Amino acid sequence: MDLAELLMLDHLAIRSKGHWNIPGKNTEIFIDFATFIDDCHVQVEEKVFFPIITEFEWEDKESFRKTVDRIKADHKLIKTLGDNLKKWLSSGNSNFELRLPLYYKTVEEHNSSEEKSIFNRWPLLSEEVRKNAMKESLDIIDGFGIDKYISETESSKEFILYIKNVK
Repeated sequence: MDLAELLMLDHLAIRSKGHWNIPGKNTEIFIDFATFIDDCHVQVEEKVFFPIITEFEWEDKESFRKTVDRIKADHKLIKTLGDNLKKWLSSGNSNFELRLPLYYKTVEEHNSSEEKSIFNRWPLLSEEVRKNAMKESLDIIDGFGIDKYISETESSKEFILYIKNVK
């Protein structure tokens, strides 16, 4: 398994949560979910994945960098939406119920854009670069908390042990 595959598995888990976590149902779970996105998934992308993939000498390096910058800007938007939702949830403000679908839609469209525009280039990098990136990413996941990661992605400890041993 490589890092792009791991991030796409995160995206699958995120899509799954977006479909069942609808206004009026399980709203308390939202805080853990948004924290996972901000403090784990986005950290892996911004601290490991994006810096590596933008360093490569692509033929369209400048336009590709602009694509990555746009996607990084999405992260800021998603964080702002998530932070507002957390505030509204804790205060009982009805904006939480109204804006929750927008948050999930924004995250899902963002993830789809990453998969179409960026992730497909990852296999073109050297195996050594991809292995080192996976190790760095697993360190971020460890820092976030394996149990929290497992809970949010609905993976298993065995899965985490497997990818740690495969790296």
